[in-house]
Amino acid sequence: MKKVVFAMVFLLAVYGFLYSQAGEQVHVVGYDGDDAVYWLNGRRTVLPKTGIGAVARAIAVSGSNVYIAGVDASSNDVWDAVYWLNGRRNVLPKTGQRAQAWAIAVSGSNVYIAGVDGNDAVYWLNGQRSVLPKTGNSAVTSAIAVSGSNVYITGWDEDDAVYWLNGRRNVLLGIERYYTEAFAIAVSSSNVYITGQYFKLGNDYSTAVYWLNGQINNLSTLIRGPTQARAITVSGSNVYIAGVDKEGEGELSYPVYWLNGQRDVLPKTGGSAGALAIVVSGSNVYIAGYDGTDKVFDAVYWLNGQRNVLPKTSGSAEAKAIAVTR
Repeated sequence: MKKVVFAMVFLLAVYGFLYSQAGEQVHVVGYDGDDAVYWLNGRRTVLPKTGIGAVARAIAVSGSNVYIAGVDASSNDVWDAVYWLNGRRNVLPKTGQRAQAWAIAVSGSNVYIAGVDGNDAVYWLNGQRSVLPKTGNSAVTSAIAVSGSNVYITGWDEDDAVYWLNGRRNVLLGIERYYTEAFAIAVSSSNVYITGQYFKLGNDYSTAVYWLNGQINNLSTLIRGPTQARAITVSGSNVYIAGVDKEGEGELSYPVYWLNGQRDVLPKTGGSAGALAIVVSGSNVYIAGYDGTDKVFDAVYWLNGQRNVLPKTSGSAEAKAIAVTR
């Protein structure tokens, strides 16, 4: 019996090391089938739900507390925006039938969550709901960042990529744009970086872009197909962006990242793969996403370019967000 216990402990130690660097804790959230899940150093935990399906979309770690934001659908028509604090599920107030939490940030004792409620872009501060201004029929939030007393939220308002600074709406301009979408934001010193995509008039393909203080920049691509810049982080003078590069109009896609505008393709095994989140810890670059076919995915993350598959129990899983702590 002692030999069996020792073997189990040894395997768990090796298992955890495969998914992290020494001294680093890797937190990943996403879904596995109909369940919202949280992987800590590769160990899978199902988050509680009450509905038919749940997805974890964002994570923030502050001290010993782990905050996860997402959605819990009680039916196909009724969705709750939720967050889990150390695994305990909390429902955020809403007025519409469908609400989702898309992003979360923690600053001091304040918890900021961005999402949607019906056709409105909203955010919750410590559970208190506020509607963000829009000019179109519907608006969506995608990411949130807090810097000092400033709260930045990105998303889109009908056909315009926008960001809200302390509730004030700002339009991000494209180039001969048809419509634009903003997916992620990072604030470093006085600089505001936002990633997304835009479509030109008469062009069926999207172009991955980022805005630096409102100025749009195209990201290079080697594949003729839709490209999205889905996540961004800034470390010192380096700007890291992760995204998806598709080939043509089919399901073939590639997980990519750009370091200071230089594009690199991450390894994959399936026909469809994408990078959805990125974080830098010291010299280590962690990127989370999916890899599989057009219908069955593995939740994966890349550590300095090396691909790691996260455990699942269903046919399909995705890693939506990642955080690293020491």
